Amino acid sequence: MHDAFAEEIGADDYGVLRSEYDEAFQMALHKDVRRGIVEDGVRPDGRKLDEIRTLSSEVGLLPRAHGSSLFTRGMTQGMNIVTLAPLSYSQMVDTMERNEERRYMHHYNAPGYTVGEVRRLGSPGRREIGHGYLAERALSAVLPDESVFPYAIRSVTEIMSQNGSTSMAATCSRVV
Repeated sequence: MHDAFAEEIGADDYGVLRSEYDEAFQMALHKDVRRGIVEDGVRPDGRKLDEIRTLSSEVGLLPRAHGSSLFTRGMTQGMNIVTLAPLSYSQMVDTMERNEERRYMHHYNAPGYTVGEVRRLGSPGRREIGHGYLAERALSAVLPDESVFPYAIRSVTEIMSQNGSTSMAATCSRVV
């Protein structure tokens, strides 16, 4: 669409107007989406306001892991793999604020292909780290005491496909 406008208006003049066009388009899009929700009672994915996404879960998918599950909420799917190790495998956290060991670690991965993007697979970004910590904080409160369950726990959530709610898929797939 940008090419068509650039050809019609002239490439030099359009370069100046491009950001204004993008802003106007975004505003019109948001206004149309909001109108659909408020006036028609239909969300962008076609659900009515009182409809929730379908939920499903399966456990024991990977026979050699200590635990595994697949949690699905609508189009979002998260597979969780849990492994146990002796407490000596706990992660040492040594920062300016604290010096402690973490016996429960939750890692979250959401590669670009899960949203149809092509991007490099690399180290975790801010979002992956934040979602991992969110799930970790949510589940730490329900872990058995170290004296009863003396293991280091590593939980890895692999997002298989996504359309919202991946942080909850990470948390729920671990709970299942």
